[in-house]
Amino acid sequence: MKKTLIFSVMLAVSASSWAQTAVIKGKFHKLLPNGRETQEVFFSKPEDGEIQVILPMVKSRQDQIFRGEVKKEDLNTIRYVGVFDEQYAVYLKAGEELNVDAGDGQIVYSGNINKENQVFADWYKMIKPLRNYGYTKDGYRLPSAGYLKIIDSLKAPVEQFIKNINTGNTAFDKQAKYFLTYSYKYDVIIPTASGLNIGKKDEYPESLVKFYNDEKWTDANIWNLPMGYHYMLYFAFVKHIIYNSKQGMAADMLIPEISNKELKAKFIVAQAERGANMNFVQYLERNEQYMQTNQQRDKMKAMLKRARMQQPGGDWIDFSYPDATGKMHKLSENLGKVVLIDVWATWCAPCLKEQPALEELEKSFEGKDVVFISLSIDTDKAKWQKMVEEKKLSGLHLFTNNQGSVVSDYEVTEIPRFILFDKNGKTVNINAPRPSEAKLKTLIESTLKGENLKTK
Repeated sequence: MKKTLIFSVMLAVSASSWAQTAVIKGKFHKLLPNGRETQEVFFSKPEDGEIQVILPMVKSRQDQIFRGEVKKEDLNTIRYVGVFDEQYAVYLKAGEELNVDAGDGQIVYSGNINKENQVFADWYKMIKPLRNYGYTKDGYRLPSAGYLKIIDSLKAPVEQFIKNINTGNTAFDKQAKYFLTYSYKYDVIIPTASGLNIGKKDEYPESLVKFYNDEKWTDANIWNLPMGYHYMLYFAFVKHIIYNSKQGMAADMLIPEISNKELKAKFIVAQAERGANMNFVQYLERNEQYMQTNQQRDKMKAMLKRARMQQPGGDWIDFSYPDATGKMHKLSENLGKVVLIDVWATWCAPCLKEQPALEELEKSFEGKDVVFISLSIDTDKAKWQKMVEEKKLSGLHLFTNNQGSVVSDYEVTEIPRFILFDKNGKTVNINAPRPSEAKLKTLIESTLKGENLKTK
């Protein structure tokens, strides 16, 4: 009797939990750049112009099926399932189980197809001909005449479809109408951005030229879409680089066209955070003026400080790290001396290979105004300390725990990394030669003589 009661309680708890979640599962065909099939599918939500993965779902090895349980906070709102730029809208309610079979720009919904998901099912079926150009492996090689014919034929049906969305779910209807409007625009842009050749500028149809010229970027809500950032970037690339045959960075050409101040600031910051500019310092200096919030201004100032530091003559960014005894050492304590920073780790074979040459280099500058600081990005302090002591490594050795300025400001992603500063705390080389290369010694000697000094 007691066992039966416990089992009944367990069933009740399980049913209660199920009633507050939903399940999404199915197949998703997507080839990676290396030609292999992706082994993960992502359930995501929009955030900051792109997508934030809520739930990564690994395909089973047996049947390549993915499955995920969607939590309460992600129900009754539009979410997305997909891989990279290929995303599909879904709308789940508590207790539902939705199956999808997707890939190459197409999706089939089955299982619990609620009225909201039926909207998406009908939508993707309607625009299937267009998505063949943007999401299939060789879509960009299809005749451009077919692409132009399709977008002309879809214009009226798309407008009518969006206008007629009426599920009775007011919040969904409003959200879906906005999303699908830009989803269609995105799908129009993708083929040309992927390499579809329309022809010469005067061969572009008037409808497509009008499409390029009509977008004034007046709506800040674009940034709430899962493809907001990429839509803007691809649009700029197609309009300015492909259609208008301009040279330069597409983002730089787009910024003056963004009418909405909030949207402009967010796009500028997003582009800056990706460092996707030929002259990063000039990009930041030119666009600082467009920031709208203190948070944006602080971000731009921090990025500008890092960017300037990385250029010869830029100011170093101070840091403070402990040695083996726990004593803190600041970089700024070495003003008046040439400083060579060595970023390394105990597990890094190339780093250890450079150690004899580094010690030899240190000996050659004994008694001179040159300081050697080794920053370990180890996270195992005991292991680091043991190696430093047992090998009697020379120079000043500090432990970063792979945190702080060496990671954030100096953006160290590969080691060994050597950074040289002059006596005034100015950057000489943010990626200096290795000690095993004779040119590092030559560079230090010329810096010591003041040949590389950059004064304010």
